[in-house]
Amino acid sequence: MEPPSIVQTDQDSNFVGEVFKNTCKLLKLKKIQSTAFHPESQGSIETSHQVLAEYLPHYVKEDQTNWDEWVPFAVCMYNTSEHSATGYTPFELVFGHPSSLPSALRSEPSSQYNYDDYVSELKGCLQTAHHVAKKNLIARKVRSKDYYDK
Repeated sequence: MEPPSIVQTDQDSNFVGEVFKNTCKLLKLKKIQSTAFHPESQGSIETSHQVLAEYLPHYVKEDQTNWDEWVPFAVCMYNTSEHSATGYTPFELVFGHPSSLPSALRSEPSSQYNYDDYVSELKGCLQTAHHVAKKNLIARKVRSKDYYDK
């Protein structure tokens, strides 16, 4: 897989400063900037960020001190969940085949957690993340269809 030759950004201050400009120059990346106040130009990435933002509150502590621990699980669930627009998972579109998540992770999560056993805890986290991600994606599809039909 080749690295990108073009980077499209919004007008956030992180992307318009000299550091990012020089980084693009160093890496020989062409930088394209979207129009201000037009988030639709970043539609697909904004949508994926919105979905991830919907996933995370279901897992993080109330004081939000552990949100960063859940990002990899949320991203994994996003990448291995079928998207209505394509009918494929992002994983399939990148690698050309479905992910090989164990079937245990595709079933309803069980409430058996053993905090002394890392594997058991990891399985529980992934099952829960997959279940919530699937539920949220279905709800999102319904809302998008309703909005589109209007």
